[in-house]
Amino acid sequence: MTLYETNIINQPAEWKRLLAISIPTELKTIDYRKIVFVGIGSSYCVARIAEFLWRAYVMDTLINDSPKIIEPLSVQSFDFVRSYHAISSNDMVVVFSHRAGKTISMQALEAAKNYGARTVLITGIGSPPNPKADFRLETCLQETSEAFTISVTSAITRIIQWIGLYDRSFVKKFRATIKVIEEQLPFKIKKLPKFTTNLVIVGDLIREIVGYETAFKLAETTYLPVRSFGLEEFLHGHHLTLDKLSSLVIFSSLLESRRHTLIKYAKAVGCEVISIDEEKFSTPKEFRWLAQLVWGQQLASALSKQMNTNPDTAREDQYIYRKAKNLLRL
Repeated sequence: MTLYETNIINQPAEWKRLLAISIPTELKTIDYRKIVFVGIGSSYCVARIAEFLWRAYVMDTLINDSPKIIEPLSVQSFDFVRSYHAISSNDMVVVFSHRAGKTISMQALEAAKNYGARTVLITGIGSPPNPKADFRLETCLQETSEAFTISVTSAITRIIQWIGLYDRSFVKKFRATIKVIEEQLPFKIKKLPKFTTNLVIVGDLIREIVGYETAFKLAETTYLPVRSFGLEEFLHGHHLTLDKLSSLVIFSSLLESRRHTLIKYAKAVGCEVISIDEEKFSTPKEFRWLAQLVWGQQLASALSKQMNTNPDTAREDQYIYRKAKNLLRL
């Protein structure tokens, strides 16, 4: 078993461990009007998920119970640093960085502090301390595989805890989700895509982010040129790239009519379709997207085995890529 596989299976235990470690209640009581989630790569996927969950579960609670509305936003670290954003002392900026060593994300944290915003760093155990963070929420130990899994979902767990300060039932449903996923892991991947050189991942709503992160994991573990799109975005132009030598993976719901539209089109042009609907999973409906995310992690593992690539090394076991990486500054 690779380190990547081991980390996937260890995720539920890590989520339970984190739930036993409370986060500061001050994150709810201090006054701020906007919360901005910032990250790069998989951490940006976490930022987007955080924004989606905040809109779905915190804003509803505040609209019903409080005159104070905290508007969420997610921004890539690069965009946060290089573009103008109206950040003030009335805002909270949350930066996700597992290793806390990526220059651009730490620049985003510093910029937020310079704007006078309250700052939160959600990072892995053992990452460097950073005085620019007013709050530090640790997740898990440093990843043992270069394709991050457990750190991604552990950071999401911290956001779920934060939302739990406003809605306790949300954490209760997450605990029920952990139990189901723990019992069912590893998920069985019944069908692998046939046409891996023209592989497209599509998702809708929060599942669009699931699709993006799945494509990220496939690129990191198999080195395939995977493309990822939002469902409606794909229907407005990119659908023309499908043919009988394409494989399409869809993260959606049986209740989504646009999913049916895409599947009909894909089958009409002879494209292979693999539909991973949320109804396939028996978790509480609020967290079926998380089960789809874990399924996507395992899809990457299964394809990596089929292609005989090492998901743990990010190609550093190949001299030319190890040499080229020295030219990158992350």
